[in-house]
Amino acid sequence: MELLYKSVISEELKELEKSLLSSISSDISLATEISNYLLLSGGKRLRPALCILVSKALEYDGEDLIKLASSIELLHTATLIHDDVVDESLFRRGKESIHSKWDNAHGVLVGDFVYSKAFQLMASFKNPEIIRTLADSTNRISEGEVLQLSLKSQDLLEKDYFNIVDRKTAELFKAAVLTSGILASCESNTLLCLREFATSLGIAYQVQDDILDYFGDEELTGKKNGKDFQEGKFTLPVIMAMKLANSKDKSAMISLLQEGDLKKFPQMLDYLVEKNINSQIKETFTFYSTNCLESLEILPESPYKDALKDIVINLDSRLT
Repeated sequence: MELLYKSVISEELKELEKSLLSSISSDISLATEISNYLLLSGGKRLRPALCILVSKALEYDGEDLIKLASSIELLHTATLIHDDVVDESLFRRGKESIHSKWDNAHGVLVGDFVYSKAFQLMASFKNPEIIRTLADSTNRISEGEVLQLSLKSQDLLEKDYFNIVDRKTAELFKAAVLTSGILASCESNTLLCLREFATSLGIAYQVQDDILDYFGDEELTGKKNGKDFQEGKFTLPVIMAMKLANSKDKSAMISLLQEGDLKKFPQMLDYLVEKNINSQIKETFTFYSTNCLESLEILPESPYKDALKDIVINLDSRLT
């Protein structure tokens, strides 16, 4: 199912693709080759789409929009490359991850290269508030990575989980919509509502991702369930189940995560089903997705606002 935004801003998305290709070109052919490998691998461009939609909803029509959207997508791409190295992920978007196809050194260095290209774009903005917002977001994302790494071997608390999600996932959603609001010179109250929208959207997005990894339909998603389990991640379904478990079951679930043996994934799933976690976590998802829609009411009616709503409404049926 194609989301509404792809038709509403189809021309802008075409411009975005041209801008991205131009932005990552380098005299070092290997840097361009590896960057293109992930950048052109079929991502939904959701974060730059949010940037474009919010700017258009606020009636901005200046020349900096595509450049801003490009910087957002480059930041996102760089974080994916580094994430895959840290998580030792073998695949990304149905293809071998960069560090898997080449090696860790290439993954780290090309991730840095893409970051540098994003910062080159960011530095060209005349409004220092946009530069400051993007730089602060990049710092918070990096802090989220370090926080997640520092807590990886621990029994993660719910508050730590949401702290990590706010920094790692929601932060770039916030950067996309806040810089769009700044670009469009919107009022402070509108910026506050946009922040609330983006924060809730980022959390809802991650919660749904966690749901899919345990309860997704593999025929629809095209991805095998259990990736988070295999990587030993304390995602929200597991955290919720552990809160309800007795000490024996909790210890067993921790051991299963530490092993990360996909053959034992059904055992973890049994614990989650027993605790009715699928139903409970969907309540959490609904809370944040509802908050998204309420926060969008600050925007004037337009096809762009409709497309933003469509993203939220269809979030619970996203396939990847």
